[in-house]
Amino acid sequence: MKVALDIDLEHTLTCGQAFRWRRREEWWQGVLDGKLVRLRQLDDGVEAHGLEEKPLRRYLRADDDLETIYEDIGRDPLVAACVQNHHGLRLLRQQPWECAASFILATNANIPRIIKMVETVCRTFGRRLGGEVYSFPTPRQILNGQGEAASCGLGYRCQRFVAFAELAEDGGLDGLEALPYEECVRRLVEMPGIGNKVADCVALFSLDHLEAFPIDVRIERILLQEYGMEGTYKKLSAAARMRFGPYAGYAQEYLYHGLSGLPSSQDRRTPAP
Repeated sequence: MKVALDIDLEHTLTCGQAFRWRRREEWWQGVLDGKLVRLRQLDDGVEAHGLEEKPLRRYLRADDDLETIYEDIGRDPLVAACVQNHHGLRLLRQQPWECAASFILATNANIPRIIKMVETVCRTFGRRLGGEVYSFPTPRQILNGQGEAASCGLGYRCQRFVAFAELAEDGGLDGLEALPYEECVRRLVEMPGIGNKVADCVALFSLDHLEAFPIDVRIERILLQEYGMEGTYKKLSAAARMRFGPYAGYAQEYLYHGLSGLPSSQDRRTPAP
């Protein structure tokens, strides 16, 4: 199946918003909706195997008008430079349970460690799809085998991860997509293992809140060095959402993924409003 879409798979699948995509020569292999999926970059879109067009387009946020988004976030010259270098990076629309559970595991860990923990959880609790590929487990699968969680190398995250699975199994994630941004993140931070940054990641990557602006150490440094912004997480979040507007989440991903290839900060510094 071929899907016409303005997208760059390399940028989209390696920018830190999802952890289960692996490149196999010209194909990207991952798991979506419990199915083994393969994607290949085309000049005008993607070729896909293993998933029907409608759920694939939903996952790749084909409904996002990138040119409109670029026009909006590109009013900031630094973001505009990142867009120019990384055109086609799209946000993904992930399933809330898997997204939230993955980012709970991602707390205070680097990418290789996150990938290892996520894959260990999938092998321990998930369903084998073929070869060494496993589905992301459901909350019930984790709870049914929670005695094995301690052997997954999750460290202090283990108890929180299991507690979050119990909350999700009891319907704790239901209805979040209908809430406005502020109420959504307020509900999320009340859940086991979810702080401000993870709440914003979940809101942005799975609940359609494109104004969410996750802030980790790297983004905090960018906000200080490039925009003169500093303060508490909530203060920085509010300032970033005000500066970058309704597509602040897209601006965040382009800054996070694209800044390393740009000229020195002194040559491109932009004042905060």
